[in-house]
Order: sequence, then C-alpha cells, then structure tokens
Amino acid sequence: MAKHAMSQEEQETMRRLAGALRLLRLQKNVSVREFAERVGVDHSTYFRLENGTANNTSIFIINKLAKALDLTVDELMNFSARECPVCGGRGWIKNGNSIRDTQKEMKWQT
Repeated sequence: MAKHAMSQEEQETMRRLAGALRLLRLQKNVSVREFAERVGVDHSTYFRLENGTANNTSIFIINKLAKALDLTVDELMNFSARECPVCGGRGWIKNGNSIRDTQKEMKWQT
C-alpha cells in the first residue's frame, strides 16, 4: 500500500495534536516513556506523535491517547484545535520552544 502524502490541513491538524499532547502530558507531570506505556505504544512512536513527525495516525491510536488523558476523542481534538497563549498565536508549538521552556511558561502563567 502506497503512503499518502498529508495535505496542508492534515499537517496542521497533526501539528496541533502534537502540541496538545505535549501540553497535556506535561500538565500530568509524566515522562514520554511513562505516558507511552499508559497509552500502550512504543516510546519512539509516542515521541513522533508528540513532535508532529508521525504520519497517518490511526483513530485507534488517537482513541488510546484520549483514554490515557481521561478525555474523549472529541475533547482531545477540540482541545488541540484551540489557541494556546503559552505557545504563541494560532499554533500549539512555537518554533524552537523546548519542553523546559514550555514548562517554565506554564508555571509563570499559573
């Protein structure tokens, strides 16, 4: 089966989902490895999801992510569509923003 190239819209959706996953995981104060175990995926797979480099993520995986976050799929996708004041403007991920920078900014805002 040939891989399908993601459209701009699909890429934007995955980028926003990646940022939401990172933010939600950080709010739970859980490592990438620990969260990947909760989800039931390999840590390298989860790392690609959180960094927006995973292609064609299945609804099955998105459902597992939502359950691990105590959310429905709709809630997770709606959360990923919101604007993030921490990450600047429309997107969840500000270019060059590390996890530590995001954590510092989150603490600063609380």
